[in-house]
Parts: sequence; structure tokens; C-alpha cells
Amino acid sequence: MSSQTHASTRERILHIARDLIFARGFSAMSIDMICGQAGITKGGFFHHFPNKEALGEAVLQQFWQDALARQRQILESAYPTKLDQLAAYLEDAISTYQDPQFSQGCMLAIFTMGLAETNPRLFQVSQEYFQDWRGQLIDMLSQVKEEQHLAAFDETAWAELYIATLEGALLLTKAMGDTKVTARTLSLYKQQLLAATTQPTMANTSSPQKN
Repeated sequence: MSSQTHASTRERILHIARDLIFARGFSAMSIDMICGQAGITKGGFFHHFPNKEALGEAVLQQFWQDALARQRQILESAYPTKLDQLAAYLEDAISTYQDPQFSQGCMLAIFTMGLAETNPRLFQVSQEYFQDWRGQLIDMLSQVKEEQHLAAFDETAWAELYIATLEGALLLTKAMGDTKVTARTLSLYKQQLLAATTQPTMANTSSPQKN
């Protein structure tokens, strides 16, 4: 088997596994399903992955690396201010999650919610990715806080609100079959965040009260 054929078979397995996990969840996905859709034997599957858990971890890693690549494209571009960069990040998310491929859900959430008790290893991996994501958002928001001189701005709360907003929107999108749900909710988040980072807060504008 050539290296190109090896790589293409592995990618096909990953692609099929990703779609099955989005549709059924990790626990309901089976190696037999993968082999049937990929047109390979179990021996062919085990040539690429030693077990189902290794496949799940590879799917999760690919999902996270793709997300990082999209984020990196924004962060490495030149913007006049950190606030402009953050606005571009949010606008990219709004656009991305209207694509049916991405509106299927979040692989991190699927693994975190479904595997806490049944597969501690994969739960831990997804948990670590969530922590990385949260940390990166806090870092971006901290830079905006410093740039805009926002003493009362809570970057941790805004980072967690973004994750909660996106994850909830993806869940509702799947329940309603409406890809516009995520666009609406993230647009509202962006609107509120920009208002909070460009307008003086009450704490900054109010004068000390006289006794």
C-alpha cells in the first residue's frame, strides 16, 4: 500500500467516524459501521487504529486542530486594534457555524457530555481542549481589556459566556434544524460584547457621591 493510499484511507475513516459521532454519538458508533461505510475489512481498520478509542481521540484531535487553524488565521492577520481582531474572530464564527458541516455540533461537547462516566480517557482529552479554548478566549479578552482601559471588565465571565452561548446555540440548531440559530445568538453576543468594551461603564463614568 502506498503512503498516499494509506493516508487517504485513514482520512476516509476519520471523516466517516466524525459524521457518525455527530449523528449518533461516540458510544453508538461501531467499528462495523466504519468498515461498512469505508468499504474496508476490520483488518484494514486495525491497520490504521488499534481500537475505537484511538479513533475517537484522532477525530477529536482533528476537530480541535481544524478549529485552531481557523482561529490562527484570524489572530495572525493585521488589525488596527485588539478589539477589531476580536470582532473579526466573532464574525468568522458567525459565518462558519452557518455552514451545515459545522452546524452539526461541537465534538468537544459531544465527548464531554457523553463520556464522563463511560470513557474517562476521552472525557479527559475533551476537557483539556475545553480548558485550552477557554484560556485562549480569556487571553484575547484580557488584551482588549488592557487596550480599552476597562477596569471593571470581567474577561473570564465573557469568555465562559461565549462558550456557553455557542454550545447552547449548536444544540438548539440541531433540535430545530435551523442553522440561523447560531448566527442570531452569536450576533447578539457580539453586539453586547462590543457595547461593553467600547462604552464607559457606570463605574468609570459616575462621580464619587458627596456625603
